[in-house]
Amino acid sequence: MRQGDKTNSPSDNEATDRAIVSKMANLLEGLQFPATTEEIKNHLNKKSPAMGNRIYDVLEAIQNNLNQNSEYQDVYDIALSTGLVKKKN
Repeated sequence: MRQGDKTNSPSDNEATDRAIVSKMANLLEGLQFPATTEEIKNHLNKKSPAMGNRIYDVLEAIQNNLNQNSEYQDVYDIALSTGLVKKKN
């Protein structure tokens, strides 16, 4: 997801790893926002049996980068917080 998609303006960000960002967006489909880090991890873990170890990179990014005390508003917010999307200067 691009920030521009939310605001109907040109993108002011870029993915650092498009494959992982795309996979994360697909894996987070159906998650109710705002969501806490724990809710995000629980959602991913529910999908884990069907996906096997193919979600490890997404889980790792979330576990290593999301603040346990924060709520995230959407997939873009999560991608920014994990460092998978960076704002352009």
